[in-house]
Amino acid sequence: MFDRMRSVIWVTLAVAICAGYFGAGDSMYRMAIGLDPGAFPLGPLLQSVALSIEPNLTRTVAGAVWMVLWLGVAGIVGFVLVRGKVRQRAALADPARRSFLTGAALGSLAGFGAAAVAGIAAAVNALFGIGRSGDGWAGVGRGIGADVVKTHPEWKSVWKDSHISGHRRFGRTGWNVSDIVLGTGQIKSGPDGERIARLAIERGINYFDTSPDYSGAGSENLMGQAIRGVRDQLFIATKFCTPTGHLAAGSSVSHYMSAVEASLKRLRTDYVDLCHVHAVDSVERLMDENVHEAFDRLKQQGKVRFMGFSTHTPNLIEVVNAGIDSGKFDVMMVAYHHGIWPALPQLIERARKEQDMGVVAMKTLKGAKHHGLAGFQTEANAYSQAALRWVLSNPNVSAAVISFFELQHVDEYLAASGTQLTADDMSILKKYDQSIAGTHCAPHCGRCLDSCPEELQIHDVLRHRMYFEDYGREKEAMRLYANLDVKASVCATCSAPCQGSCPLGIAIPERTSGAHEMLSAG
Repeated sequence: MFDRMRSVIWVTLAVAICAGYFGAGDSMYRMAIGLDPGAFPLGPLLQSVALSIEPNLTRTVAGAVWMVLWLGVAGIVGFVLVRGKVRQRAALADPARRSFLTGAALGSLAGFGAAAVAGIAAAVNALFGIGRSGDGWAGVGRGIGADVVKTHPEWKSVWKDSHISGHRRFGRTGWNVSDIVLGTGQIKSGPDGERIARLAIERGINYFDTSPDYSGAGSENLMGQAIRGVRDQLFIATKFCTPTGHLAAGSSVSHYMSAVEASLKRLRTDYVDLCHVHAVDSVERLMDENVHEAFDRLKQQGKVRFMGFSTHTPNLIEVVNAGIDSGKFDVMMVAYHHGIWPALPQLIERARKEQDMGVVAMKTLKGAKHHGLAGFQTEANAYSQAALRWVLSNPNVSAAVISFFELQHVDEYLAASGTQLTADDMSILKKYDQSIAGTHCAPHCGRCLDSCPEELQIHDVLRHRMYFEDYGREKEAMRLYANLDVKASVCATCSAPCQGSCPLGIAIPERTSGAHEMLSAG
C-alpha cells in the first residue's frame, strides 16, 4: 500500500512539474514580454471580460489568467489523487467509515504542495531560462536597467534654444509644416513626456505623429494633454489602429471608424488632420475597400481631413507604387535614410509631381546605433543632425519624423532644421556606415528571403535584434520576435543557403542565430 501511495506522489509531482514548466512557465515568460491578447489562447475574450470589470485596464490579462490556471491544474490534480488514495485506504480498513472529509486534509496539503512545485518549475523556465537559451527574465531584468546611450554623447551648448527654422509645403494638404516632425513612439509617459512635447511645440514644431499602438495608447493620451490650448496650431497624424495593433485587411467599416473615434477621445480633439493605414505590408491592406469607406465617412463627418499610408517593409516599392497610382492618398510616410532603396528617390519625386502628395521620411536614423555613438563625441555635429540634413536635402521630402524621448532631443534635433547638408555631415554618415558594416540590415530589402528553405523572415529577425541591442528596447524586441511564426532556431540545423545573399554583406546565419539566443531569453 505504501508503494501505491508513493506512486501517486510521483505522478502528482510529474504533473506539477509539467504543468508548471510548460504551462505556467510559458505563460509567465510571454506575460513578461508584454504580448497583446492575441498571443494567448482566448486572449481577446479574456481581455474583453477583464475590461468589462475594469475599463481602465491597460495590460493584457490572458498571460496571468493562464499562469494561474496551470498552477490550479497542478493543485487540483494533487488534491484529487492524494485524497482519492487516502479514501481508498480508509474504505479498505473500515468499510463503514465513509465521509466527505476523509482525506481532505492530506489532499489539500498535496494540492498546495503541487501548486508550489509548479510555481518553482515555472520560475525555472521563465526567470532563470533553464531549458532556454540565456538567463531568462532574471537576467533581462538586470540588463534592462543598464545605462544605454540614446542620443549624442554630449549636449552641446551651441544647440541650446534651437528652434524650427524651416517649413515646407505638405503637398495637396495645403499646410506648411515644420521640416522636423515630433515622433511620439518612444515619448515618456507622465510630466517629463508632456514637458518634452510642449517644449518642442513652443520651439516651432507644428506637426506631430502618434498612434494608438504607441505605448498602448499612452502616446495619444499624453499628446492629448500636451496640446491643450494649441490644438488649432497643429497638424496631427494618427493611424487606423487599436492599442493592441494594426487593423487587418477586411476589418469592418465600423471597426475602422471606432478605432479613429477612440483616438479622438484620447487626443481630446474633435478631429485629426491625417490618418494613416499603418505599416502597410501588402497592396491588399492598402486598398482595403472598408478602410477607404471608413475614411470617406469620417471625412464627411469632419473627424479626419486627409488620408495617408506608412510603409517600411520589403514590399515598400510595390506598396508605394500602388498608393501613388490609386490617387486616393494625400500623404505617404516611408522609411528613407542614407543608403536605403535606390529607387525610392524616384518614387518620392513621382508622388510629388503626379499626385502632389505630402511625403514624410521616417526611420531617418537608419536604425541608429544607440549603444555605439560614443565614438562620435568629437564631431561638431551629431549623427542625428547629419542624418536629418541628408533626408531633407531631397527637396521632394516634405518633412522628417524622428522620435523625441529626452529633453536633449529638442535642442539636438531642431538644430538641424532649415540647415544645409555639409561635407562634415557626409563624413559623419560615412563613419557611421563603417561602424555598422556587416551587421545592420539597412534597406530590409528582402533579397535574402527566397534563399531560406524554412521561410524565416530574416529581415524581421535582424530588425528585432537591432531594437534589442542598439535601441535598448529589449521588451519590445522580444515581444515582436515572439510573434514571428518561424523562429531563428531553425538556423541551427540549416545548411545556410542564405549565406552571401545579402547585398550589404551581412553574415546572415551568424546574425540570426545570435538573434535567437538574444531574443528568446534575453
